[in-house]
Amino acid sequence: MRDFTHARGIPAIAIYAGIALCIALPGFTRAAPAAVAADAVAASFLGLPYRADGALTAAGEYTLFADQTRRFGTPGLNCSGLTLELARRLLGSGITLDDAIRDRLGDSGPGSPHGEDWDFGWDLIMNISEGFPRRFLLPGGEIFDLAGAAGIDGFSPRGYDIHAEGTRTELPARFVKGRLYLFSINVERNRKGYGLQHYHVGAVHVAEDGRAWLYQTTSQGGKVNRRDLRSDQGWDSFAKAFANTGRHRKMMLVLEVDLPSKQ
Repeated sequence: MRDFTHARGIPAIAIYAGIALCIALPGFTRAAPAAVAADAVAASFLGLPYRADGALTAAGEYTLFADQTRRFGTPGLNCSGLTLELARRLLGSGITLDDAIRDRLGDSGPGSPHGEDWDFGWDLIMNISEGFPRRFLLPGGEIFDLAGAAGIDGFSPRGYDIHAEGTRTELPARFVKGRLYLFSINVERNRKGYGLQHYHVGAVHVAEDGRAWLYQTTSQGGKVNRRDLRSDQGWDSFAKAFANTGRHRKMMLVLEVDLPSKQ
Protein backbone atom coordinates (compact mmCIF):
# COMPACT_ATOMS: atom_id res chain seq x y z
CA MET A 1 0.00 0.00 0.00
CA ARG A 2 1.83 3.11 -1.17
CA ASP A 3 -0.21 5.49 0.91
CA PHE A 4 2.16 6.92 3.45
CA THR A 5 5.03 9.39 3.31
CA HIS A 6 7.08 10.67 6.18
CA ALA A 7 10.63 11.41 7.25
CA ARG A 8 12.58 12.12 10.43
CA GLY A 9 13.30 15.81 9.84
CA ILE A 10 14.62 15.18 6.30
CA PRO A 11 12.91 15.57 2.92
CA ALA A 12 9.94 13.21 2.84
CA ILE A 13 10.34 9.98 0.89
CA ALA A 14 7.57 7.71 -0.30
CA ILE A 15 7.31 4.46 1.63
CA TYR A 16 4.60 2.00 2.43
CA ALA A 17 1.89 2.83 5.00
CA GLY A 18 -0.73 5.34 6.07
CA ILE A 19 -2.93 7.02 8.71
CA ALA A 20 -4.14 10.58 9.33
CA LEU A 21 -5.54 13.03 11.87
CA CYS A 22 -7.58 16.13 12.35
CA ILE A 23 -7.32 19.78 13.29
CA ALA A 24 -9.91 22.47 13.87
CA LEU A 25 -13.38 21.36 12.90
CA PRO A 26 -16.69 22.40 14.47
CA GLY A 27 -16.90 20.78 17.88
CA PHE A 28 -13.29 19.56 17.71
CA THR A 29 -11.23 21.10 20.49
CA ARG A 30 -8.02 20.16 22.22
CA ALA A 31 -9.63 19.90 25.64
CA ALA A 32 -8.24 17.52 28.25
CA PRO A 33 -9.44 13.94 27.80
CA ALA A 34 -11.66 14.16 30.89
CA ALA A 35 -13.69 16.95 29.27
CA VAL A 36 -15.12 14.71 26.56
CA ALA A 37 -16.08 11.04 26.59
CA ALA A 38 -13.35 8.88 25.08
CA ASP A 39 -15.82 7.45 22.56
CA ALA A 40 -16.68 10.90 21.27
CA VAL A 41 -13.01 11.89 21.08
CA ALA A 42 -12.15 8.87 18.96
CA ALA A 43 -15.20 9.22 16.70
CA SER A 44 -14.48 12.92 16.11
CA PHE A 45 -11.66 11.94 13.76
CA LEU A 46 -13.92 10.12 11.33
CA GLY A 47 -14.00 11.58 7.83
CA LEU A 48 -10.91 13.76 8.20
CA PRO A 49 -9.08 13.94 4.85
CA TYR A 50 -5.88 12.08 4.14
CA ARG A 51 -2.77 14.13 3.45
CA ALA A 52 0.57 12.56 2.55
CA ASP A 53 2.95 13.16 5.48
CA GLY A 54 0.17 15.11 7.24
CA ALA A 55 0.43 15.76 10.96
CA LEU A 56 -0.66 18.11 13.72
CA THR A 57 1.71 20.10 15.90
CA ALA A 58 1.32 19.85 19.66
CA ALA A 59 -0.37 23.28 19.40
CA GLY A 60 -3.00 21.93 16.99
CA GLU A 61 -1.77 23.29 13.65
CA TYR A 62 -1.76 21.14 10.51
CA THR A 63 1.71 20.60 9.15
CA LEU A 64 3.99 17.90 7.71
CA PHE A 65 6.26 15.53 9.57
CA ALA A 66 9.18 16.28 7.24
CA ASP A 67 8.65 20.06 6.99
CA GLN A 68 7.24 21.41 10.22
CA THR A 69 7.46 24.98 8.94
CA ARG A 70 4.50 24.29 6.62
CA ARG A 71 1.01 25.23 7.77
CA PHE A 72 -2.31 24.27 6.21
CA GLY A 73 -5.69 25.91 6.66
CA THR A 74 -7.52 22.67 5.95
CA PRO A 75 -7.36 19.32 7.74
CA GLY A 76 -5.19 16.49 6.50
CA LEU A 77 -3.33 13.62 8.17
CA ASN A 78 -1.60 10.43 7.27
CA CYS A 79 -1.63 7.24 9.34
CA SER A 80 1.08 8.40 11.71
CA GLY A 81 -0.56 11.78 12.12
CA LEU A 82 -3.86 10.19 13.05
CA THR A 83 -2.34 7.74 15.49
CA LEU A 84 -0.27 10.44 17.15
CA GLU A 85 -3.15 12.87 17.64
CA LEU A 86 -5.61 10.22 18.78
CA ALA A 87 -3.08 9.10 21.38
CA ARG A 88 -2.39 12.69 22.44
CA ARG A 89 -6.06 13.32 23.09
CA LEU A 90 -6.92 10.06 24.82
CA LEU A 91 -3.72 9.92 26.88
CA GLY A 92 -3.66 13.65 27.64
CA SER A 93 -0.18 13.91 26.15
CA GLY A 94 1.52 16.96 24.66
CA ILE A 95 4.28 15.07 22.87
CA THR A 96 5.91 17.02 20.05
CA LEU A 97 6.37 15.81 16.49
CA ASP A 98 10.13 15.55 16.91
CA ASP A 99 9.77 13.40 20.02
CA ALA A 100 7.13 11.25 18.33
CA ILE A 101 9.36 10.35 15.37
CA ARG A 102 12.63 10.03 17.30
CA ASP A 103 14.84 7.21 16.05
CA ARG A 104 14.91 5.34 19.34
CA LEU A 105 17.80 3.00 18.61
CA GLY A 106 19.73 5.02 16.03
CA ASP A 107 19.23 2.29 13.44
CA SER A 108 17.33 4.25 10.79
CA GLY A 109 18.02 7.12 8.42
CA PRO A 110 20.20 7.45 5.31
CA GLY A 111 22.72 4.65 5.09
CA SER A 112 20.91 2.31 7.44
CA PRO A 113 21.53 -1.31 6.37
CA HIS A 114 17.87 -2.06 7.18
CA GLY A 115 16.38 0.74 5.04
CA GLU A 116 15.99 4.46 5.71
CA ASP A 117 12.69 4.32 7.62
CA TRP A 118 12.33 0.58 8.15
CA ASP A 119 11.10 0.86 11.75
CA PHE A 120 9.28 4.21 11.58
CA GLY A 121 5.98 2.67 12.72
CA TRP A 122 7.66 0.85 15.60
CA ASP A 123 9.45 3.99 16.75
CA LEU A 124 6.23 5.99 16.56
CA ILE A 125 4.05 3.78 18.74
CA MET A 126 6.87 3.28 21.24
CA ASN A 127 7.63 6.99 21.46
CA ILE A 128 4.06 8.23 21.90
CA SER A 129 3.34 5.65 24.62
CA GLU A 130 6.54 6.39 26.55
CA GLY A 131 5.85 6.97 30.24
CA PHE A 132 2.48 5.19 30.28
CA PRO A 133 1.88 1.63 31.54
CA ARG A 134 2.12 -0.48 28.40
CA ARG A 135 2.65 -4.01 27.14
CA PHE A 136 2.72 -5.99 23.91
CA LEU A 137 -0.10 -8.45 23.27
CA LEU A 138 1.40 -11.59 21.77
CA PRO A 139 -0.19 -14.73 20.28
CA GLY A 140 -1.42 -17.46 22.59
CA GLY A 141 -2.62 -14.97 25.20
CA GLU A 142 0.94 -13.96 26.05
CA ILE A 143 1.80 -10.53 27.45
CA PHE A 144 5.16 -8.79 27.20
CA ASP A 145 5.30 -6.02 29.81
CA LEU A 146 7.60 -3.21 28.74
CA ALA A 147 8.23 -1.95 32.27
CA GLY A 148 12.00 -2.24 32.64
CA ALA A 149 12.30 -4.24 29.41
CA ALA A 150 15.51 -3.90 27.45
CA GLY A 151 16.92 -5.26 24.24
CA ILE A 152 13.72 -5.07 22.16
CA ASP A 153 13.63 -3.59 18.69
CA GLY A 154 11.56 -3.56 15.51
CA PHE A 155 12.64 -7.07 14.61
CA SER A 156 11.13 -8.82 17.64
CA PRO A 157 8.46 -9.27 18.73
CA ARG A 158 6.50 -8.81 15.51
CA GLY A 159 3.10 -9.61 17.00
CA TYR A 160 0.18 -11.43 15.41
CA ASP A 161 0.12 -13.03 11.99
CA ILE A 162 -3.03 -11.36 10.67
CA HIS A 163 -4.02 -14.38 8.60
CA ALA A 164 -2.96 -17.13 10.98
CA GLU A 165 -5.60 -19.55 12.20
CA GLY A 166 -7.09 -18.26 15.42
CA THR A 167 -5.96 -14.64 15.16
CA ARG A 168 -9.39 -13.30 14.23
CA THR A 169 -10.88 -15.06 17.28
CA GLU A 170 -8.16 -14.43 19.85
CA LEU A 171 -7.03 -10.88 19.15
CA PRO A 172 -10.36 -8.99 19.14
CA ALA A 173 -11.33 -10.72 22.38
CA ARG A 174 -8.26 -9.28 24.11
CA PHE A 175 -9.26 -5.66 23.53
CA VAL A 176 -10.80 -4.15 26.68
CA LYS A 177 -12.24 -0.81 27.73
CA GLY A 178 -10.04 1.72 29.46
CA ARG A 179 -7.04 1.04 27.25
CA LEU A 180 -5.75 2.28 23.92
CA TYR A 181 -4.22 -0.15 21.44
CA LEU A 182 -1.55 1.20 19.13
CA PHE A 183 -0.52 -1.08 16.31
CA SER A 184 2.17 -1.30 13.65
CA ILE A 185 1.69 -3.46 10.58
CA ASN A 186 5.01 -4.99 9.55
CA VAL A 187 6.15 -7.31 6.77
CA GLU A 188 9.31 -8.75 5.32
CA ARG A 189 10.29 -7.06 2.08
CA ASN A 190 12.05 -8.15 -1.06
CA ARG A 191 12.79 -4.68 -2.30
CA LYS A 192 16.21 -3.06 -2.33
CA GLY A 193 17.35 -1.67 0.99
CA TYR A 194 14.64 -3.26 3.12
CA GLY A 195 14.39 -6.63 4.81
CA LEU A 196 11.61 -5.82 7.28
CA GLN A 197 9.39 -2.75 7.34
CA HIS A 198 6.90 -1.32 9.85
CA TYR A 199 4.88 0.43 7.20
CA HIS A 200 1.45 1.28 8.63
CA VAL A 201 0.12 2.33 12.02
CA GLY A 202 -3.26 2.88 13.62
CA ALA A 203 -5.19 2.55 16.86
CA VAL A 204 -7.96 0.42 18.36
CA HIS A 205 -10.37 1.82 20.94
CA VAL A 206 -13.13 -0.17 22.62
CA ALA A 207 -16.37 1.80 22.79
CA GLU A 208 -18.83 1.68 25.67
CA ASP A 209 -21.05 -0.65 23.64
CA GLY A 210 -18.18 -3.14 23.37
CA ARG A 211 -17.29 -2.63 19.71
CA ALA A 212 -13.54 -2.72 19.06
CA TRP A 213 -13.04 0.11 16.59
CA LEU A 214 -9.87 0.11 14.53
CA TYR A 215 -9.11 3.68 13.40
CA GLN A 216 -6.87 4.34 10.42
CA THR A 217 -6.45 6.36 7.26
CA THR A 218 -4.87 5.61 3.89
CA SER A 219 -4.49 7.38 0.58
CA GLN A 220 -6.75 4.79 -1.05
CA GLY A 221 -9.58 5.47 1.36
CA GLY A 222 -8.90 9.18 1.34
CA LYS A 223 -10.13 9.84 4.88
CA VAL A 224 -10.14 8.53 8.44
CA ASN A 225 -12.28 5.43 8.79
CA ARG A 226 -12.96 2.71 11.30
CA ARG A 227 -13.84 -0.99 11.39
CA ASP A 228 -15.28 -3.02 14.24
CA LEU A 229 -12.84 -5.91 14.57
CA ARG A 230 -15.38 -7.89 16.60
CA SER A 231 -17.76 -8.12 13.66
CA ASP A 232 -17.24 -10.56 10.79
CA GLN A 233 -17.65 -7.74 8.29
CA GLY A 234 -15.13 -5.53 10.08
CA TRP A 235 -12.49 -8.23 10.43
CA ASP A 236 -12.93 -9.45 6.86
CA SER A 237 -12.51 -5.90 5.56
CA PHE A 238 -9.38 -5.40 7.65
CA ALA A 239 -7.86 -8.73 6.59
CA LYS A 240 -8.58 -8.05 2.93
CA ALA A 241 -6.89 -4.66 3.13
CA PHE A 242 -3.77 -6.31 4.53
CA ALA A 243 -3.64 -9.44 2.42
CA ASN A 244 -0.36 -11.34 2.30
CA THR A 245 1.87 -10.76 -0.69
CA GLY A 246 3.25 -14.08 -1.87
CA ARG A 247 5.22 -15.69 0.95
CA HIS A 248 5.50 -12.44 2.88
CA ARG A 249 3.06 -12.49 5.77
CA LYS A 250 1.56 -9.33 7.25
CA MET A 251 2.09 -9.07 11.00
CA MET A 252 0.32 -6.79 13.49
CA LEU A 253 2.29 -5.68 16.54
CA VAL A 254 -0.20 -4.53 19.18
CA LEU A 255 0.84 -2.26 22.06
CA GLU A 256 -1.71 -2.00 24.88
CA VAL A 257 -1.54 1.31 26.75
CA ASP A 258 -3.49 2.13 29.92
CA LEU A 259 -5.64 5.23 29.60
CA PRO A 260 -5.57 7.73 32.47
CA SER A 261 -7.91 6.60 35.26
CA LYS A 262 -9.98 9.78 34.96
CA GLN A 263 -11.45 8.28 31.78
